[in-house]
Amino acid sequence: MILDAFSDLDWVAVAVSAVAAFAIGALWFSPAVLDSTWARQVERYSGTLEADTMAHASRPEVLGKWLVGLALVAVVLGLVIESIGADSAGDGIVLGLVLAVGLGATSSSWPPVFARMPWAWWLINNGAFLAMLLAMGAIQGAWQ
Repeated sequence: MILDAFSDLDWVAVAVSAVAAFAIGALWFSPAVLDSTWARQVERYSGTLEADTMAHASRPEVLGKWLVGLALVAVVLGLVIESIGADSAGDGIVLGLVLAVGLGATSSSWPPVFARMPWAWWLINNGAFLAMLLAMGAIQGAWQ
């Protein structure tokens, strides 16, 4: 049954939502929006210099890996949308919210809880993930 959902996926909607999420994330983490707050949090936690983090994050191979990861998230979201019968942008937004908070934010909370990662870093990353999943959900839900 779940494997049948793969054939029912609207692959164009999946691709468009992944690219939209990539654009949102690129904007979110850009110096124009967050300055280098995110990179400073990485330095605070890992010791990697802020400038090194910023330079590494903008490398094509790193961005390509991130796009592949977002494409996988888009496929999984599409499977969930298809499986539960979400058929509107509103349904997709609600689903994106539920998954971002219920799975993303909670499962990524262990580093600040146990490893003392800065909560600011967690908030920045999960804010981006929430915005990306809301957009992906809206796009894929509307495309149904």
